[in-house]
Amino acid sequence: KKSTEDVQKYLHELGYKGTEDAIDKAARNDHLEVLKYLHSVGYSLTYTINLSIFFGHLEMLKYLHEHGYKGDIWAIDGAAKNGHLEVLKYLHELGYKGDIWAIKGAAENGHLEVLKYLHSIGYKATEWEITRAAEKNGHLEVVKYLRSIGYTNSAAINGHFEVVKYLLEIGYKGDKLAISYAAINNHFEILKYLHELG
Repeated sequence: KKSTEDVQKYLHELGYKGTEDAIDKAARNDHLEVLKYLHSVGYSLTYTINLSIFFGHLEMLKYLHEHGYKGDIWAIDGAAKNGHLEVLKYLHELGYKGDIWAIKGAAENGHLEVLKYLHSIGYKATEWEITRAAEKNGHLEVVKYLRSIGYTNSAAINGHFEVVKYLLEIGYKGDKLAISYAAINNHFEILKYLHELG
């Protein structure tokens, strides 16, 4: 059985050229040997390094970086949002910087280990942004972690009953704003629960 790389080489020898985005497709699908071959025969790397970051292909990222390619300003944010901790660590070692979207994306998508790492290297967000991001999708473990490092909540806005229950169990006092948000957003169970607690 022939490998994808063998087929690519054979077709290229016959004069067939792939589409311009062939190298990007190799990056997206983690076909490092195909990417190396296409690069060696002159295919241009357009968005390739960013695809390796976005899809978490660390070895491909290392190869591209060794050949002088750089990720864009969204590299850290993309790795964090998609939960690629090892890619994130590698980018950080290389000196890449992210912004508020890195920590917010990790929280919103429930990537607890990424969130912990970002926090450990100094990434911060405003209290409202970070808790809103985590609670938006009901990531209870992320909410617990955020509470442990001092962030609070906006869970009633999004109707995540288990998150609201947890916050109340650990002593968070639901206020009129939480009740208002639950009512405005038609979260009857949360509204009823908050009302029963007084």
